[in-house]
Amino acid sequence: MGTEISHYRTIVLGATFTGLGAALEDTDGTLVIERTALVGHEFINSFNPGRGWNDTALSASGASLREELRERGILSDDGLVHLPALAPVLYNRIYESGLRVLLLTEVLHVEEKNDYVEVTIHHASGRSVVRADRLIDTRTEAVMDADADKTARRINAMLLYVGETPLEAVMPDTFVVPDAETEIVKGKLDGEIILKLVIGNEDDWVQARSKLNRVWTDRTGEWLDWRICAVATCFEVEVAACNSSEQGRIQRLTSAAYCNPLEAYEAGIRATGRKVS
Repeated sequence: MGTEISHYRTIVLGATFTGLGAALEDTDGTLVIERTALVGHEFINSFNPGRGWNDTALSASGASLREELRERGILSDDGLVHLPALAPVLYNRIYESGLRVLLLTEVLHVEEKNDYVEVTIHHASGRSVVRADRLIDTRTEAVMDADADKTARRINAMLLYVGETPLEAVMPDTFVVPDAETEIVKGKLDGEIILKLVIGNEDDWVQARSKLNRVWTDRTGEWLDWRICAVATCFEVEVAACNSSEQGRIQRLTSAAYCNPLEAYEAGIRATGRKVS
């Protein structure tokens, strides 16, 4: 007798903010599949806090996440966020809800059948097949592999101030070097500064880091008192729009397409059919 194949109402690809927003609305009937051991990595591990945290229309579930972030001191009233602290909140929600999440699991093949979607996966226990009534793909790599309109890719770095002048007196707003498109973004904590550098759509990690190092070496003036203390482990990918077509059993909702983690989380909630108030 063959092994029985598990069947779910929904399979979500990617433990992203959008993926978890959808999955946590139906924990009993959903399986989340994630190739890394990380959650929300499209924002957290790319060092991309996003923008417009206070502009997102929220359902009750989305509002509860925002309030928890504020109560824990992670999100300020003016929309500044301490990115590293977002992950423990998501892990805790997964744990408390009992949501089924397969981490460190590769998706080998996805096939839409007449009555279900079949996904072939591989992880530490070997190769297996799971099925669901529908599938929601929230992964950034799905966009990178497709002919999507990638409007920008960035490599981001967290900066550290090492100067002697008090930080509040020297907090810079811009980073300008020749022939580079850069942006400075502030986090919630004092001195929490992120440098964003636009790179080519085809640049790999070696090329991207080389460009970042060259730009940083060419810094002048007030930036000489700053150091790079961490480089993001994921690229920030900006896409013009995500394909949210609901035709068929496979739906693509690229989490990285949204303006901020809260908006991405809300998009997942909407994908379950819940009305946004």
